[in-house]
Amino acid sequence: MIKTTPVAISADSPLTTKAGVQIAQLGGNAVDIAVGAALAASLSEILMCSLGGSAFVMIHKPGQPPSLIDGADAMPSGHLKLDPNKAGVRVVDLPYGDGITVRAGVASIAVPGMLAALETAWQRGGSLPWSEIVAPALELARNGFSLSPTTARWLSLAGKPLFYPQQASRDCFFPNGCQAVAGERFYIPDMAQTLEAIAEVGAKAFYQGDIAAAFVKEMRENGGFVTRSDLANYRAIVRQPLQLTSLGFQLALNPPPAVGGAAVGSLIKLLELTAQPDFTPAQRTLQQVKAIKALWELRSQENPEAFLAEETLRRYLPAIQSPNTMHLSVATSSGELVSVTMSNGYGSGITIPGTGITCNNSLGEPELNPKGFLGAAVGERMISNMAPSLAWHPDGRCLAFGTPGASRITTAMAQMWTRYAREGVSLEEAVRAPRLHVEPKENKWRVLWEPGIDTTLLETEEENLELYPFEQLDMFFGAIKIAGINALGKLEAVADNRREGSVEIIA
Repeated sequence: MIKTTPVAISADSPLTTKAGVQIAQLGGNAVDIAVGAALAASLSEILMCSLGGSAFVMIHKPGQPPSLIDGADAMPSGHLKLDPNKAGVRVVDLPYGDGITVRAGVASIAVPGMLAALETAWQRGGSLPWSEIVAPALELARNGFSLSPTTARWLSLAGKPLFYPQQASRDCFFPNGCQAVAGERFYIPDMAQTLEAIAEVGAKAFYQGDIAAAFVKEMRENGGFVTRSDLANYRAIVRQPLQLTSLGFQLALNPPPAVGGAAVGSLIKLLELTAQPDFTPAQRTLQQVKAIKALWELRSQENPEAFLAEETLRRYLPAIQSPNTMHLSVATSSGELVSVTMSNGYGSGITIPGTGITCNNSLGEPELNPKGFLGAAVGERMISNMAPSLAWHPDGRCLAFGTPGASRITTAMAQMWTRYAREGVSLEEAVRAPRLHVEPKENKWRVLWEPGIDTTLLETEEENLELYPFEQLDMFFGAIKIAGINALGKLEAVADNRREGSVEIIA
């Protein structure tokens, strides 16, 4: 008789957590559950993540050191033979946050790593047959599913400029000429056939088979850079996580070349080193703004490997004291933890004809390409803000956590962590609390914040700030997902209400 695995799952969509439950009911372990849920999310949270995008998977099993599976998008080689002036790329302005400009089209697509990362995680730590892991996603592809509010909202913002120009994307997201809306039955054309092939032979179907041929055909005919050899040669990389001690916890963070884990850890430490127990809410806001500004400078001046060194951080203390994503977290009662962050970028607007696969625009996001458009070396991993994380405490608490949100990933996670680990509020209070973000904007610093943040000291204490308030909690500031075990040994999970949010706990 199959015994259901006790598990806590936190994700954006109820369909994602349901997929995880289906795997748990088959007796799958935390890796099985996380990989199955992540594959389902490529449908239930389409546009937030995709088989044509990237993924990072952080895994811990009791008695073993944590490991990080790097499935970041990689620089393709096709531009070496193709005139960049003939590339299929266009500049798109998106009305998101305070406005974002990105490159889209086939020439914005990097070599995708999501499926390689998920399969590698399963090969290293899974227990169920691969076909059973893929089954929940395949069920969604065959039967259709209710379109999520998060996807519908993104379509309302970016649908016309990003996805309408290409016929295959238009067929998917504008069926019968009308934009898909939340709650309606939604089908991704050709996705069932794609997942059937993947269920049968694994990631090889994507990187070497007919799917790869369709991918490369779209590139070749429309000015894209991903080649057949780029796909065939892609491999997920197993890395040792960054280690950080914070407020009694041991943290495992996404290591370089990704910048997200180092940025989260450095901001956490900057806030720790400058915090005062008698700070007022306004002083705490000022401290956070100064710390985030220092982090931007640190990111521009230092190598990610040096971010967490205290001697590095202390060089930035005086300034403080005076690049679409989804995340899911899984914890089992045995202490297994898996934290998965996946991204499709803002989206290239391209769906590979005959496959249902939407593609990343990693080459088109400025913050992921510090060397400029096509400036990275062939095969080089694109810089990533994604930061799936794990934490343990001597009292028995353990957590898997992370968030989507491009550069807001760092600020969202650090603010949540500070409230939970230093201020001692509950996980739910830490996740629901209002957040702020700071970013450089046209020779100024733009401060964006949600209702409930005390900004009364900003204009008097800091120069060159442009203030940008939001009227309500917004997914612009991330959507944290946490699953873990509390000090009493009970499973717990929290999903941020800035997106749809869904948790499942099987005790």
